Amino acid sequence: MNSAINIQEKINQMEEFLSFTEAATLLGSGNHTRITQLVKQGILPSYSLPLTNKLRVKKSEIFKLAEPSN
Repeated sequence: MNSAINIQEKINQMEEFLSFTEAATLLGSGNHTRITQLVKQGILPSYSLPLTNKLRVKKSEIFKLAEPSN
């Protein structure tokens, strides 16, 4: 069980965090306002990281948003 926790920790450490502008560009929106709206609506979680005052979003969660829903 301990190895499963270590694997999850490594995945979390490898996760790439994006600024709202970077995330908007990735989605093709080009404007951070759309990401801000998604965060405020609770659709997209945001994260506070050390050494910056600005919130970030996970790249993997941006990709999930871009996937077509069934």
